[in-house]
Amino acid sequence: MSRLVLLSALLCASLAGCAGMNRAVAVLPNTLDDLGRRTEPLRAGRQPGDEALAATRR
Repeated sequence: MSRLVLLSALLCASLAGCAGMNRAVAVLPNTLDDLGRRTEPLRAGRQPGDEALAATRR
């Protein structure tokens, strides 16, 4: 268990050191921003609660 924690900490430290974590933090929100818009044609139709969700985004 302690080796797993140590390995996880080492991995996080290496990602933070090589700017990989900074890149991941910047890219992921940008990717998710328009995910709903891009997947709209793939969804089958209206679902319960869609109207309430759309009203909160206006």
